[in-house]
Amino acid sequence: MKLSVFGAAAVLAAASSQVLAQSTCNQWAPCSREGYCDSNAMFCLWGLCDPVKSFNSTSCWQPEACATQTVNFDSAADAIPIKAYSGNPSTNAFLSVFEPNHASVANGNLEMKMTYDAAQKKGFGATATASHTFQYGRVTARVKTASVAPGVVSAFIIRNDQTGDEIDFEWVGKDPSEVQTNYYFNNVLDYTKMVRYNVGGNTAAEYHDYTMDWSAEALVWLVDGKVIRTLNRKDTFNPATNTYAYPTSKSRISFSIWDGGNSGAEGTQQWAGFPTPWGPNTAYQMFVDNVQISCGGDSTHPPTSPSVSPPVTLPSSVYPTSVYPTSVYPTSLPSSSVTPPKKCIPRPHY
Repeated sequence: MKLSVFGAAAVLAAASSQVLAQSTCNQWAPCSREGYCDSNAMFCLWGLCDPVKSFNSTSCWQPEACATQTVNFDSAADAIPIKAYSGNPSTNAFLSVFEPNHASVANGNLEMKMTYDAAQKKGFGATATASHTFQYGRVTARVKTASVAPGVVSAFIIRNDQTGDEIDFEWVGKDPSEVQTNYYFNNVLDYTKMVRYNVGGNTAAEYHDYTMDWSAEALVWLVDGKVIRTLNRKDTFNPATNTYAYPTSKSRISFSIWDGGNSGAEGTQQWAGFPTPWGPNTAYQMFVDNVQISCGGDSTHPPTSPSVSPPVTLPSSVYPTSVYPTSVYPTSLPSSSVTPPKKCIPRPHY
């Protein structure tokens, strides 16, 4: 059977609006995240939204194009809670993705805090993710870490949660003079590729510039303008699978602080240091002075504003209550017609 151009377009349009077979959401709360459904950015943002379990193939917002910019965190609008995000990436550079919100702009910095959660018996931190996507280019962040005690982990990453591709800098509290670099491909968590580097000072007492320069052929990590590691794509070839284990996916730039020392996972605790010390008024903080983003790859494509579905009000308990990379499951089920979730496996660390 032959179809005219207009006939084919009509068929495609109809298919794009069909309810997905694995959908657990409805048209009023169309976006799925961790098995729960809603219509705001916390659920619909590209990279957080599960396109397979959302209501239909157009429910998740489209990825925003990269934007070459410098974010100085001199305006409160530079980092806002994700629930307040209207979908315009040119207005808000970074989004705090968890509740309660522990990431905000203060004193010319993105300040990210971790406090003790007695119910979880560990720290509750923060993750701030860029509103624009990033696929190839150069990003530099001027960071003062939270490495003032064992167990406290600070991170600066480029990641796609759907594919598991990641490039990162991480700092662990037991080694305040050190930064670690790593990368992951297709969610294969090979920690043997981690490389340590002595910054030559206390990363929690001093700001340093950390850069990831990512192209289709090579990854370069720099500290204070000095190259500390280079990975060539050609060196990641795996003849057994005939693939290059090299991150290529469109991603988001993020910063996070989390409690590795009280995570409950023995390998993570040994890696981060343990136990994480907590007192009645203990709070750990990570500071980002500025972020400089220079786009490559998809930067020539114009940004696409998301089409926001009709709003729905759900209990606050359905929002994620933990922080990357540990479990982000809600603490209770919503009293709505949304199908209860199947539990997902959180990304382990070491």
